[in-house]
Amino acid sequence: MVMDDPDKYELEEAEGIGIFEPGQLLEDTVTKNQMLGVLGYTALGMILLVVVTFLLMIPLMMAGLIIINFYTYTIHIDPLAMLIMTSAELIFVIPPLYYIRSRGLPKSALGIKNMHSPLDIGLGILFGVAMLGVNIGVSWFVNQATGPPPSGIEAILVARNWPEMIAWTIVMIGFVGFTEELLFRGFMQRRMEIYLRGRGTNNYQWVALAVSSLIFGAVHLDIIGLPTRFILGMFLGFLAQRRKYNLIGPSVAHGINNAVVVFLSSLPYLF
Repeated sequence: MVMDDPDKYELEEAEGIGIFEPGQLLEDTVTKNQMLGVLGYTALGMILLVVVTFLLMIPLMMAGLIIINFYTYTIHIDPLAMLIMTSAELIFVIPPLYYIRSRGLPKSALGIKNMHSPLDIGLGILFGVAMLGVNIGVSWFVNQATGPPPSGIEAILVARNWPEMIAWTIVMIGFVGFTEELLFRGFMQRRMEIYLRGRGTNNYQWVALAVSSLIFGAVHLDIIGLPTRFILGMFLGFLAQRRKYNLIGPSVAHGINNAVVVFLSSLPYLF
C-alpha cells in the first residue's frame, strides 16, 4: 500500500489558494544531523517528564499520597497521586513546540490542524476500539508466556469513584493521548519518514512506522509490555500516516484505549 507524502497535503493546500507565506510550508528534507536533533528533542521530552514527575512527588509525599519506606524498600503510591503525576505528560509539548518555533514552522508541522474534523474523530474512535481489543489480546498472550505479575503489586492506575474516573478520562484523552501523539507521531515519526525518504530507503514509510513504534514502546521501560505498546504504536502511527499526520484521530484513539483500560481496572471500585 502506497501512502501519501506527509508534505503533499500542505503543499497542495497552499497552491490551491494561490498564497505563499514564508515559513508556512513544512519541511521537505531532514538531514542526518537534524534527525539526530529530533531524536535528542524526543529524549529531552522524556527527561523533562522524569524531572517534573519527581518535583510533583515532593508535595504528594508531604500530603501523604506517596509513602516511601526506606527500611523495607517499598513505595506506596495512592491512585490519586498517580493521576496527578500522569498529568505531567503535558511537558511533552515543550521540545516539539520549541523545534517548530526555532525554525519558523506552523503548528501544522506537528499535526495540529483541522482538530475538529468529524471524520478524524470517528476514525479515532474506531481505531481506539480496535486497539483495545488488540491490547487485551496481546497482553493476555504475553501474560501466558511470562506468567502473572508478582503478588502484592498495588493497582495504581485505577479510579476508586466516578469523579476519579472522569478525571482519568480527561487526563488520558486530553493530556496523555494528545501529548504522546504530538511527540512520537507528529514530531518524531513524521520527520523520520522525511529523513528516510531523502535517503532513498525502500518502503521508508513502513520503516519509519516500525522504528518509531519500537522507540515508543521502549521508552515506557516495561519489557513485558513492549510487544503490546509496539503494536499499539503501529496502529497509531498508521492512522497518523493515512490522515496526513492530523493528530486528532491518533489522540482520540490513544486516549480511548488508555481510558478504557483504567475503567476495566476500576470495575471493582465503581460497581
